[in-house]
Amino acid sequence: MTLDMLDHMPIPTSESTTAPRRLLRDVAFDTLLAAIVDGTLQPGERLNDADLSRWLQVSRTPIREAIAQLQTYGLIEIEANRYTKVAARNDVLYAEAAEFLAGLHSLAHEWGTANLDATTRKESRRALAAATKQLKAHDVAGAGALLDVQGALAAASGNALFSGTEEPLRVRVQFLSPREPDAYDWDALVAVAEELDKLLKA
Repeated sequence: MTLDMLDHMPIPTSESTTAPRRLLRDVAFDTLLAAIVDGTLQPGERLNDADLSRWLQVSRTPIREAIAQLQTYGLIEIEANRYTKVAARNDVLYAEAAEFLAGLHSLAHEWGTANLDATTRKESRRALAAATKQLKAHDVAGAGALLDVQGALAAASGNALFSGTEEPLRVRVQFLSPREPDAYDWDALVAVAEELDKLLKA
């Protein structure tokens, strides 16, 4: 969707069923986040406002707003008047962030499962089953999928401060996570998944 197309979209009336118009900064943020997480934008890669503006077909203002938000997530490094670049992976930062996230997720297990409706509980169990299968196969994607299930529980807690703290930290941990299967304790991760499944069954 181009900027020109967005500027000429009709304004929905109160009777319209059209989905709410998304802010350009949110579109830019989601696109850049996905590109960083999937490796399209590599760690250490320099980012230029003009290049990003041409790529995303939006002005520089939403690009800068998205970059500022990504910086708070720990995915972008900015040195004023020098560079803006994708953050480098760091084992020490990963260990610290993962430890903090594990603490938040222990609360999510308690707070989130108490507030789940039947549909969300069923969806969470389905996602958890898929993640567990990946973990047992030593698929690195399973580690991120397990974090996402726990993130959904944090959101289900109904505590905006809690979920607002958990989400950027979870994204940061997923970005910093090792790409090599040998770096994971698969038995420990499967144990977490199985314990969570018990909670979701209760």
